[in-house]
Order: sequence, then structure tokens, then C-alpha cells
Amino acid sequence: MTYTGKAAELTAQLTPLRQKIDALDIQILSLIQQRAKTAIELGKIKKKIQMPIMDLAREKEVLAKLGQIVKAQDGLGPEAIISVFTEIIKACRAAQAPVKVAFLGPAGTFSHAAALEQFGRLAHFIPCDNLSNVFKSCENGEAEFALVPFENTTEGIVGQTLDLIRQTDLRVQEMLTLKVSLALMSGHGEINRIHTICSHPQALAQCRNWLALNMPGVELRPTVSTAAGASLAQSDDSFAVIGHPSLATFYNLTVMSGNLQDFQHNQTCFLIFSRDDSLPTGNDRTLVWFAAPHNSGSLYRCLQPLADLGVNLTRLHSRPNVNSPWEYLFFLELEGHFLDEKVLSAIVALETETVKCRVVGSYQAREEPVKLKPENSLGPLF
Repeated sequence: MTYTGKAAELTAQLTPLRQKIDALDIQILSLIQQRAKTAIELGKIKKKIQMPIMDLAREKEVLAKLGQIVKAQDGLGPEAIISVFTEIIKACRAAQAPVKVAFLGPAGTFSHAAALEQFGRLAHFIPCDNLSNVFKSCENGEAEFALVPFENTTEGIVGQTLDLIRQTDLRVQEMLTLKVSLALMSGHGEINRIHTICSHPQALAQCRNWLALNMPGVELRPTVSTAAGASLAQSDDSFAVIGHPSLATFYNLTVMSGNLQDFQHNQTCFLIFSRDDSLPTGNDRTLVWFAAPHNSGSLYRCLQPLADLGVNLTRLHSRPNVNSPWEYLFFLELEGHFLDEKVLSAIVALETETVKCRVVGSYQAREEPVKLKPENSLGPLF
């Protein structure tokens, strides 16, 4: 058989399969539209009873069920199915009403990428110029959710976030952990022309060993975000920026060196706040802060009830109490939801030993960090 004849035979075999796929696509489209219309009706009821449009616990329940139903031999495995339905859920949620999300901007920051990962591209994003305004935007009702950086695996806690958690009445609903990759970029790509490297202080700190070894004597200039640093690098040939490598495309820069982070398992977690509490999922963490009496053994007495009741302490951070010099506030992450009987008992016992104590909220525990989808990898660390 000639090549032309073989190609014609294969085309004849492809045609009915393609026609079948076209027919299935129409069925899938019809079902997605039906799902969206049902979601819109659901949204109307939620609005009447003043229930939030976004129900993270319900969304996770739906995805978990789908992941359990599907079998790899069916065609797509659980991971692929969950990925597909995650996007469908985000789109249907946006059809009810666009979710408004405040984050540390400008657009193109890693916080923006985290917000995209969590809420989808159909959400309405509100970039804020500082962390305080992220919280305020949600507190005053401009945004439904506030997303803020919380902790990095190499540089530790974001102190300003803890200070603002102390001041807000918002409730934490979710934690999102993302892998971090950092690169050195400039407008021209020539390292010997760089006199100043700018970035968010956390990004600079996470590359301190690489910078000391490869860029000795170069000025390191902190900026409010790596997006701000990218703007400087874009406008001045003597500047370079450290940020996510995809920031180069966003600001028309050239990557000069990649994977600068001193530790390759570098991760940053973000907290998502709203005015409502999350529901238990069966695998949760609870965030609490308290002020201990300023006397001998007070911290021990505060934490002892946790051990007595078998409540695991998964995080412990301290911050200066600005209202009382040389005294400190403590932030705890506990295993379990604050509505769980054991956790609730531990919190009640903790309150009796503290000067002041507040439960910030609970969120589902996530053991594995999220690797950003390419379309969400917009830029810098914060």
C-alpha cells in the first residue's frame, strides 16, 4: 500500500472516533451548563439566607468523593479528575457571584499566584499595597477573603502577619502552601552590569548564601514586593531583581541565574481569612493566640493542658507585646478543629491560665505543598 493510501486508511479510522469525541463534548458542555444553572439557583438561596457563596468544606467534600469514585483504568486517574472538577467548581462558584479576594499586590506577585491557585481566574482580585490594607479590605466588606503570607520554611514566620492577626476579628479559613523557586533577572541579562539587587526582604534572605558567594559587594535593596523590584530592574540597567523566574516574562526581563534559594525544599504558606468560620473536615488545624502572665512558669502552665488532653501542638511562635515592653504574645497551631471536643476542652483550660486568649479559626491540614500551575506562576515571592 502506498503512503498516500495508508494515510487515507488511518484518516478513515480517525473520523468516527473524532465524531464520537465531538458528540461527547456537546454532552459534557450541556451537563456543565446544567451544573452552572443549578449553582446559580443555589447562590440565590445562599444570598437570601445570608450564607457565603464560597463553602470550602463542601467543595472539598465533592472533590474527595469524585476522587474515591474514579479508577485509573477508567481513563483518567483521581488526580486528573480532581484537577478538572476543581476548575469546574471554581467556574460555577463564579457564576453564582464573583468571589472578591484581597492580596498583597501588585498583580503578578506570588501572593497573586496563590490567590489564583485557590480561587481561580474568574474571581475578582483586589491588590493591596501593604498587609494591613489586605486585612482592612476584608474587614470593611470590600473583599470576602484576605490572603496573606504566613511562614516560610527557611526564613520562618512573617512577623507583620502575626501582628495583624492579633488586631483583626477576621477568621482564618484556609492554609495554602506553595513551593518557591527564585531567579536573578535584569533587563539585559549581563551580571557584570549589576550594581543593585532588589527584592522583598524574605526573598533576599532566602538567597543570602548564593548572593554572598556570587555577588559580593553588590547592594541589596529591600522593596515592598518583588514585583516592585522587577519594575526597578525594568527601568534601570544597573538593577536586577530576585523573584520567581516567570516574573521575567511578566516584566520583559532576562533570567541570568535560577534556583538561587539556599534550600531547594523552600516553601511558603499563606493564610486565607474571611468573616466566617470554616466547618470541620476531619483533618484540621486551629490557630490560637494568647498573652501569658508575666511570672515564673506561666508559659508551662498555659501549655500543660494541651499535653494533659493529648492535643498535639504543631506550631508555636512568639511576638513582642507592643503594649507591654519585654512581654510576649504566643501563637499556637493545634491539631484538630476548635469545635472538636478535645480541642475545645484544651482551649477552655488554656483560657483559664492566660491574660487574654483568642481562637483565630480552623483550617484543613495540607501535608503536601502545591506546585503552581504554569498559568498561575506569575511572579515573585510576596
